[in-house]
Amino acid sequence: MDQRQERQARNEALVRQVNEKIEQVDQASSFADDEMAFEFHCECGRADDDEIGCDERVVMTLREYEEIRAQDDRFAVVPGHEDAALEDVVRRSDRFLVVDKKPVAEPLVADDPRGAASG
Repeated sequence: MDQRQERQARNEALVRQVNEKIEQVDQASSFADDEMAFEFHCECGRADDDEIGCDERVVMTLREYEEIRAQDDRFAVVPGHEDAALEDVVRRSDRFLVVDKKPVAEPLVADDPRGAASG
């Protein structure tokens, strides 16, 4: 794994922390339910110079987000933002992809704020 890929994997973990905050706010809203769709940041971790991640959004329900977050090495990305050197696509939808980190990249995303196990 090269330095760019390592930075990308670490950025994914940072974006995931932002999405955790978004999910907490969404859960706390009085009108939210598990089937309501919300916008989350794409967790691809792509960065241009001083940016942390891309600007695109992934639309998913709270239930879908929770299913992805059940494993610490899975991330939701915009279709086309997957990186075969870092991850394998484990689920496809018309709105997003779920990617699973390859073993070489798992230690870089191991700081899961939830403490979820990898699969």
